[in-house]
Amino acid sequence: MVQRQNAKLKCNPINLQHSRAATDNLMQIINTENIDIALIQEPYVYQNRIKGITRGYRTYAYGEEKSRATIIIPNDTIDAIMITQCSDNDTVLFEIKKGPKTFYVASAYMEYNDEIENSFRKIERILEFTKGVKIIMAIAIQGQQYGMM
Repeated sequence: MVQRQNAKLKCNPINLQHSRAATDNLMQIINTENIDIALIQEPYVYQNRIKGITRGYRTYAYGEEKSRATIIIPNDTIDAIMITQCSDNDTVLFEIKKGPKTFYVASAYMEYNDEIENSFRKIERILEFTKGVKIIMAIAIQGQQYGMM
């Protein structure tokens, strides 16, 4: 695990599009740029398990099978708790604590052919749950990535 004492956290949103090569590149970026939290959509999955993540990095997904949203936390000074009532295989919400600071991060994959109302409901549920607290969201819609703070 990597231990960093920086006052600012570095977050990296990325859609890996299930690519092993993209996952390898992300691991390189995390190491060279000291990324604290990676918000991932469409991770590389092999035999129903997320693969290619450096050992020692905490990797969180709602379920093992067909998870299309996950976060990686290489920084061992960060505590993370999954908010299961706002998470599923395509959306993960975490409460993050770093010292006295608390905020939320969400990574979500929205299926392009799903009803848009379903996507809006998920986002509304997350925003309602996190009301009044800072949140970082990374959302991918069929290969397109959007980030919000």
